[in-house]
Amino acid sequence: MVERAATRERELRGRRLVSQRVCGAPFPSVAEAAAGMLATQAQDFHGAKWALALRSTGREVDVDAALASGGVVRGWPMRGTLMFMAAADVRWLTTLLAPRSLAASAGAWRAAGLGADDFARAADLVGAALTGGVAMGRTALLQVLERGGVATGGGRGSHLLRQLAGTALVAFGPPRGTEQTFVLLHEWVPSAGGREREEALGELGRRYVAGHGPTTARDLAWWSGLTLADARQAVRLAGDALSEVSVAGEPYLVAADGPLPPQARETVRLLPGFDELLLGYGDRSASLAPADVPRVVPARNGLFLPTIVADGRVIGTWRRTLGADGVELAVEPFAPLGARRRSRLQRAAADYAAYLGRDLVLT
Repeated sequence: MVERAATRERELRGRRLVSQRVCGAPFPSVAEAAAGMLATQAQDFHGAKWALALRSTGREVDVDAALASGGVVRGWPMRGTLMFMAAADVRWLTTLLAPRSLAASAGAWRAAGLGADDFARAADLVGAALTGGVAMGRTALLQVLERGGVATGGGRGSHLLRQLAGTALVAFGPPRGTEQTFVLLHEWVPSAGGREREEALGELGRRYVAGHGPTTARDLAWWSGLTLADARQAVRLAGDALSEVSVAGEPYLVAADGPLPPQARETVRLLPGFDELLLGYGDRSASLAPADVPRVVPARNGLFLPTIVADGRVIGTWRRTLGADGVELAVEPFAPLGARRRSRLQRAAADYAAYLGRDLVLT
């Protein structure tokens, strides 16, 4: 039984590394990486930029350019979680998935004293303030609400902005240095079209599995925030685009035309916190040993640290410190590394420094 589980986890890791483009052929651009992943967890803004770049041929400047142009958009499509999405996917994903997370917030809204009239008034005020291609920072936008008679204190501002994004009125616009701005979604990305529910479910099933397989309907339900019944319907509606394969005797879903993992030497990568290789699945045991979870999620706030992975298995954590021209990376492996693995870790660190365009200091 133990050997069978180890075989299953090893095959899952190998195939997921390829489907997620952490190994193998990268996506040709940052925007294509966003589309290929469908949605990439992005509450850690800088980490999420690295998540797109490591799956593509891009560097940080390329991710910044994609965000500035609207080719990649940040929003709250599901689970109340910030995500990066390709422009064309923002509206239909949000329309399909956000209603369940918004409904789950109803109790918190009531506790904060927010009702339907507040959200309607906020939509009118924000719509008027942003019309005409205006991009406004969070502080300025909350001031608009306050002046219009909608109180934003006590966390109400955050609830209001997430509801406006969840109803596809606003999205994050072009960053201004370290400040994130808000824009009207239909003006910022007019290419972001909607889909009928069944079409959207089928597209969700096809694209999630293509970017995350081998996986299951239960993983899709967790990732999307939909019910298991909806996730199973999404798989059915994806039709011939998906295939079922046996991994150590257990059924998993893969893209019908998806690649098999290459037979290659061990690959070491530095992943950001909240990376889709872990957060893309309800069951993360293939990549993260249960005994190591407290090392990756050391606090009770759900914060995932950046990880070191070897062939998709978490073997340590890392952190960065930016200097004037360089970046210092402090690595903390869970066990001593041999010479070969240290060498591969050094190359992974050099890749991260190159992404930033900075000199590397590895400690």
